[in-house]
Amino acid sequence: MRNLAPGRYTAAGPTADPLRTRRLFLGGLAAGVVAMSATGLAAVSLVESPGQVAARSAAPPRSVITAIARWEVLRDPIIVSGVVRAARTVSMTASAPFSTVTVTRMPVRVGERVYPGRIIAEVDGRPILLLRGRLPAYRDLHQGDSGPDVGQLQADLVGLGYADYDPPGYFGPSTSLALVLLYQRLGYTAPIYHPPGPRKRPGAQLVPDAYLPMSEVTYIPTRSALVVTIGARVGHAAGTGPLLRLATGSPYLSGVLSQHQASLARAGLPAAFTSAIPPLTGTGTVVRVGSMPAVGGPPPGGYQVRVSSHRVLPQRLVGARVRLTIWASVTSGPELAVPVSSIFAAARARHDYVTEVGPGSRRRRIPVFTGPAADGLVAVQPVRPGGLRPGDRVLIGYRR
Repeated sequence: MRNLAPGRYTAAGPTADPLRTRRLFLGGLAAGVVAMSATGLAAVSLVESPGQVAARSAAPPRSVITAIARWEVLRDPIIVSGVVRAARTVSMTASAPFSTVTVTRMPVRVGERVYPGRIIAEVDGRPILLLRGRLPAYRDLHQGDSGPDVGQLQADLVGLGYADYDPPGYFGPSTSLALVLLYQRLGYTAPIYHPPGPRKRPGAQLVPDAYLPMSEVTYIPTRSALVVTIGARVGHAAGTGPLLRLATGSPYLSGVLSQHQASLARAGLPAAFTSAIPPLTGTGTVVRVGSMPAVGGPPPGGYQVRVSSHRVLPQRLVGARVRLTIWASVTSGPELAVPVSSIFAAARARHDYVTEVGPGSRRRRIPVFTGPAADGLVAVQPVRPGGLRPGDRVLIGYRR
C-alpha cells in the first residue's frame, strides 16, 4: 500500500497525527497566559498607592475672601407689617323716607371694577346710579335748579351719550329728558316730580318733569372704582353703616411703627415691600410718619407710616398684607465703610485693623478707627490718612 501524506483521507478515515493534540494544548496555554497578563496589568493601573490616596484626599489650598471698601450711607432696616390701602374711598349709604330700607338687589361684588353709568345697588326697588364727579350728592336736582352740581350731572349725561341742550349748570327740559332716557336704558322709571298745587291739564307738558334724588346717585372722582366692601346682603335691612365702599386713586402702603422706630424714620427715606400672596415686590419712599400715636390701633400707641410706591399699584391689591422695610439712615452722609467681619483686634496694638489684600495676594495691616455700624457694615477711618481708600480690598476670611 502507498504511503499517504499526513492529513489525507483514506477509505478507512483520517490518518492519525500524534503531535496535533500537544500543539493545541500549548497554544491554548499561551493564549491564557497572555490574557491573564493583560488583566493583571489593567488591575495594577486601577490600584492607588497610599501616597496617591493621601494626595487626592488632601484639602485644597486656602484662598482668601475679600470685600471692597466703599463710600456708603449706612442704613439700618426697620421691618414692620403693612397693608395696601386705597388713596381714597367713597362710601355709599342707603337712605329712603322710611325708617327701614331693604336691599333688593346687589349687582356688584367685592373686587369688581365699576364704571359711571351703571347700577351698583338697589334699595326698596329703586336703583343707585354711579356717576363721575367731585361734588357729592347733597340735594335733589329738579327742573329750574342751577349750580355746579347740575353742571356735573349734565357732563355725565353727555359723556354717556345723551344730548343736553340746556345751558351749562341749568336743569331744564333737555336735562330732564336725558335723565328719563338714562333710567329707561337701565330698566327703571325715572322719578317724576309732582309740584304742589293744581295739576296741569293733560298734554300741557310733553317732557316729564324728571328729577334726580340724592338717594339714588353716588359720585366718584375717577373713571372707575373698585368695590372693596359690601355692608349688606340682598333681602336684609340696610344698616346705618356704608352699604358699599369704593376705592379710587392709586393705592399706597401703610404700617405702624413703635416709638423707637418712629424716632428713626422720616419722610424721604427709601423703602421696600414684599408679599407672598399675592406675589408682590417693589420699592417706594416714605411719605409721612405720624407725629402722634394712633388711638386703638395695633400695636397700642403705634405711629402710622405711609409709603408711596415707585410704580402705580393696581387697585385689586387693596387690602393685601405686605412686609415693609424702611431703611433708616445711621450716618448723615457717605462714610468709608467695610464689612464688620473685616475688623480684627490686635493683641497689643492700640487700634483695630483691617488687612488690605493687594496684587499678588500681598497683605498689609492698616490700623483704623471704627464708627457707627448698620446692616453688616461699619464706618472706618484709617489712623494714618490715606492708608485705606475706596476700592481697596480687605480681608474677611479664608475658604478651602
